[in-house]
Amino acid sequence: MQITRIERASKSKPHYHLYADDALLMTVTEETLLHFRIHKGLTLSDALQEEIFAHDQLQRCLEQAYRYLSRRSHFRKELARKLTTKGYPPHVIEQALDYLDQKGYLNDHDLMFQFIHDAIRLKQYGPHLIKRKLFERGLDSEEIDAALESAYPPELQAATCQRLAIKKWKSLQGLEPSRGRQKLFAFLQQRGFNSENIQPVIENLFED
Repeated sequence: MQITRIERASKSKPHYHLYADDALLMTVTEETLLHFRIHKGLTLSDALQEEIFAHDQLQRCLEQAYRYLSRRSHFRKELARKLTTKGYPPHVIEQALDYLDQKGYLNDHDLMFQFIHDAIRLKQYGPHLIKRKLFERGLDSEEIDAALESAYPPELQAATCQRLAIKKWKSLQGLEPSRGRQKLFAFLQQRGFNSENIQPVIENLFED
């Protein structure tokens, strides 16, 4: 089968339609077009068509991955889930993720510690909420626990819980004390702190 015409698919995307006579054979990315030196008059065997299709599918998957990564860093499994929703086959996604890993675009270990530090410093999350959010992004439970043990020791948990409680308590001071305690406890629990963190903080606030 011989290519008789090549047309740009749209102005917004560098993709190209390949035709044999008036029949559309396939649409490929510019990278695929250049990689295989596709030109008018090129004869495509069945084997070459399959090779072009496989290569192009990987390139499209990578393009989508780069779009996600340009917005923010992603964990490997988190990115895999998003690419799956776009309809890419599992083996293509794995190829794309391996490539991104090799090129340094993915680093779950470093990103996990950055996530923990930001969650503590910027959002004042407790360890349980941080663990849940990391688990939702596809990280292993034991790996999260080890990172939290290193990055979020008990004394830092206590200090973070206290700062958050003091800030929240200002909006609860008009309430009856027992009601204020209940609301503050529930709020701190929702933010990921356990009773061992919460109870001493509440006792100190009410003693004052």
